[in-house]
This record gives sequence, C-alpha cells and structure tokens, in this order.
Amino acid sequence: MSLTFSSTPTLRGFGQIAGTIAKAADGSVRDRGPDAQVRRGCVDEAAPAAQPWDRNRFGSTAERISTVESLVALAKELQAAHAAEFPRGRKLQLERDHEVLSAELKELMGRPVADRPVGRPATIRIALDAIEVDLKKHSLGITRTDVAVYEAVFNFLCFAGSGRWFPSWAKISVAARCCEKSVCRALRRLGHHGLLAWISRSTTKSRRSDPAAKQRVQTSHAYFLDLKKRMAERVYQRFIQLRECRVRRFGRSTAAEPVQAPPPPPSKDVAEQRRSIASLGASLFGSDGHLGRV
Repeated sequence: MSLTFSSTPTLRGFGQIAGTIAKAADGSVRDRGPDAQVRRGCVDEAAPAAQPWDRNRFGSTAERISTVESLVALAKELQAAHAAEFPRGRKLQLERDHEVLSAELKELMGRPVADRPVGRPATIRIALDAIEVDLKKHSLGITRTDVAVYEAVFNFLCFAGSGRWFPSWAKISVAARCCEKSVCRALRRLGHHGLLAWISRSTTKSRRSDPAAKQRVQTSHAYFLDLKKRMAERVYQRFIQLRECRVRRFGRSTAAEPVQAPPPPPSKDVAEQRRSIASLGASLFGSDGHLGRV
C-alpha cells in the first residue's frame, strides 16, 4: 500500500476549513498581537502588567495567614458543595440520559412530520439543554485535586514583601503530587471561581538555526489575587466571614472601631461646684417634693 495522500479534499478537511472560517468570523481564533509576535493575552516580562506583585502583598503576618487559610477553607467548602450536588455516579447518569434522549430525538426526526408526537421533540431538546448545563457545571466544580493544587500554589508565593508568584506547572505538580494535566485543569477551575488569577509572561529568544532571528516564547504565568472583582458576590462574602473569624484569632479585627481615649478627670474646682449645687437643690425642696419655706 502506498503512503501517499490524495489531493482531493475530504469531508473532514471541508469541516476543518468551515470551522476555521466560522471562528475567524466571530473572533475566537487565537490571533497575534500588534507586532505579529506576541499571542493575544501574553505580556512581555519587562512590561509592568506582567508584574502584578502589589496585589499579593499583605500588611502583616496575621493578614497573610488569615487570607491564605480562608481561601483554602473556601476552596474546601466549594468542593464539598460540588460533591453534594454531584454525588458519585451522577455524571455517568447524566451522560447516559443525554445519549438516550439524543437517540430518541434522532429517531423522531427521522419520521415523517405527521408521525411525530406533538411537542415531544421540543421536550427532548429542553431536557438535553438542561443536561448539558449540568454537565458543564460538573466540569467546572472544585475537586479534591484542585484543593491540593491550590494549597501547593501558595507554597511558592513570596511572603517577604515582594509578592512575586510565578511557579511552573512542573513545580506545582510535584508539590501537589499530581500530573501537569491535572494542574492545568485545576487552575482553570480555580480561575473560573475567582480563587486565582494569572497573566501569561513571554520573552524573546534567538533561534538555534538563525541566531539573528528572534522568536517570542512563553516563559511563565504571574499569579495574583483579584478576589472582589472575579469572585461571585456570595462566595466573596463567605471569604470575608472566614477571614474575619481568623483575624479575631490574632486579637485584632479589620473593621474594629478606633479606641477612644477616656475623658480627663474633673478638676477640684468643678467637683466643689457640683457639690454646692447639689446641696442647694436639697435645701430648696422639702421632703414632700415641694419648695420649702424661705
């Protein structure tokens, strides 16, 4: 058998071409930057946007410990809620239901219009949409591996004051004891819930074949915390509650009222005047509550 390829486009080739055209029309294709070298969303290492260290700095050790512990606790709560909503076997059942309903819909649409049950195709489509929503929600739920990755990521945050935070997936996978693909999926889900954000960093390097030619390559991801902007309101309020409880453990509160200084004690002259006024009032009023005779 000859290992040659036909020049006639196949049906799959036409599908790939049509998909590329459709993505180019709606702008979902990964285009290059203005200099035709940088990918969209990838920032040069020397740019200020690639160094979001100010968002990772903490005012005190108590604030740092409280924030990190609260975020990890929040991730565990999200994982528990996801496990309760999608118990073991739930995803498999959804996939089976989707397969059965899809086969039924295909069989109904193959019949003549007069033989189709009225309203049944629409009902199946509604059920399929609901199942797809649940499957999408399941794919974005926090798992135990995600929590382990989240805890491991904080091990690489520089707490010395700089806030530098850009570990590689290989280092995270070793710390979390999982593979790099699991790290990639975990970061995607953590970013969806607003627990973590990052900026892709790149730099230019010389090619081996042509040292004069420069090639831009991605080097790392700069991670940072942007909780209030990226978290859902309910999730962010829960984080505030958890952090406030842990801050109180250190004997301080972020929203504590300033302590007012006590008023100075009255001078001897003022105290003497008060006693004189009190004795005068007692002499003016009798025992029955009326003014006495003068």
